[in-house]
Amino acid sequence: MTGSGHISAFSARRAALFALLSGAFLACLALLVSPPPVPEMKSSAIPPPLRADRQVEPSFVHHFGRKHDEATWFKSDFYYPNSGHPAWQADLIHFKKNRVELEVRRRKVAYKNIAGAEYQRRGFYHYGRYEVVMRAAPGSGTVSAMFTHTHGQFGDPHDEIDIEFLGKDLTKMHANYFTNGREHGGIYIPLGFDASKEVHLYAFEWEPGAIRWYVDDRLVHTATPADMAIPQAPGRLMVHLWSGTRDQFNWHGEPTFRNGARARFYCLSYQAAGDDTEQCSDSYTPRKYRR
Repeated sequence: MTGSGHISAFSARRAALFALLSGAFLACLALLVSPPPVPEMKSSAIPPPLRADRQVEPSFVHHFGRKHDEATWFKSDFYYPNSGHPAWQADLIHFKKNRVELEVRRRKVAYKNIAGAEYQRRGFYHYGRYEVVMRAAPGSGTVSAMFTHTHGQFGDPHDEIDIEFLGKDLTKMHANYFTNGREHGGIYIPLGFDASKEVHLYAFEWEPGAIRWYVDDRLVHTATPADMAIPQAPGRLMVHLWSGTRDQFNWHGEPTFRNGARARFYCLSYQAAGDDTEQCSDSYTPRKYRR
């Protein structure tokens, strides 16, 4: 082989080595600048209905305490991709002597920057009276809530009825409802107190033609079909605490809450329409839950 042949062979080997190294470098660079793939939410993480035919559950009253009952309650431990909600994490649900405390933290979970807590009653619930004894979480950016809900995520229409407390102004209760994906919009009800500093009883009554919201058994707002169609689909019943993405800041406030802020829930009850069963209000007194 001539000298020029040696040079050509060397150049070819050098070019091949350069291409190999360049490819490896570019692959490593891509890993550094590209976000990791987002894992899909496992379908098994979504609580199944207690009955496959979505038959509504009977009336109940539940006084929260030290124990978690897996048969009737579900700890959310997942996140919905492409949602403004945080990652729900079961370790942020804390059981105390006479209550359950839900916590919200600045915690990185996949691409989510906030972790919150959601506690669901298994099964489906329909017309009747819903009561909760609670104390909202303090701090701008928090959302403390009790609500009924179903959604396309579960293969159902999006119907929802809310009692919420927004951290930017805890002297108001935010009432809202959705019917088949359509939102009524915010209803802000003055309380006369800070919902993060006192324990109170909140309720709504759901009928085919009306929703009525109460604070300490005082009627504070009524919605009728003249406002917007009333939800009709049975839904899940849950309490949760969360903070959203930038798109929600104007609604719930800039997230300046203390890391680890908590909402306290003492009692939750559902009295089906036509029943006369025990409710949270039967044993509630303002003094009962003071420190």
